[in-house]
Amino acid sequence: MSIYVTDGSFEGLLCAVFASYSCSMPTAIVDAAVYQTNLFDDIIEITTDEEIALRVLRGIDTVSDDKASRLCLMIFLSEFDDANLLVWRLIRKLMRVKSAGFLGNYADSDVLRAAQIRKMMSREIHRMHAFIRFQKAHDGAYYALIDPDFDVVPLLDDHFVRRFADMRWHIFDVRRQYGIAYDGVTVRLIASLDGLLDTRRAQLNEAMLDEQEQAFQGLWKTYFDSVNIKARANRKHHLRQLPKRYWKYLSEKQPRNGAQPVDIDLRSRR
Repeated sequence: MSIYVTDGSFEGLLCAVFASYSCSMPTAIVDAAVYQTNLFDDIIEITTDEEIALRVLRGIDTVSDDKASRLCLMIFLSEFDDANLLVWRLIRKLMRVKSAGFLGNYADSDVLRAAQIRKMMSREIHRMHAFIRFQKAHDGAYYALIDPDFDVVPLLDDHFVRRFADMRWHIFDVRRQYGIAYDGVTVRLIASLDGLLDTRRAQLNEAMLDEQEQAFQGLWKTYFDSVNIKARANRKHHLRQLPKRYWKYLSEKQPRNGAQPVDIDLRSRR
């Protein structure tokens, strides 16, 4: 039994799975950046090879009707302590049975755990689709700051490319300090926002905003103020539909002139 040490990437994890067919079984698959060497550990260093990683992805998608690769990526991005070994066990079992029906066999503890993580990740992705608010900067591009529970940034590009295909936009994870940027043609990873971030709050630096942005935000807040019906306020329902942890990057939830943000009743109106 060995400890596999990777570069911390998803490709590195896939290479570790590939290497396990010719090496001893891993007791852990860890990121070299955080691993603390133990004198008695049997360490196997994994070299990341994109061709091998792609070979593994093609293999698991071939036997799973193109479902396994995204599931494994979701598990990896969930950042749970058992994520790496879960991916390893899931791929090994899938390649042994070579049946797409395996991923629906919830009697298997690993398949059940994978389904639970997929549900949590899908819920967080859906919330990002709903709660992300873009702000226009003076360079004409649009920026959004997020702080999700899971690392969902790599899973957001398809939705926003389809929805805002004619815009230049950036989505930046303030907790993990990276994001994605779209220039109207391609999506790329970014490591910073070049001074646009106000570190005191989950908003952009006001000095970097387009001159009309604050006016538009004021109009947006006025709209939410006007549709709010105090007599129909349902705070419990509101918090269930819009948890407070998301408020910090919602423009309509930012206080106006020192006032408290409005609790909007989200029940449908007839």
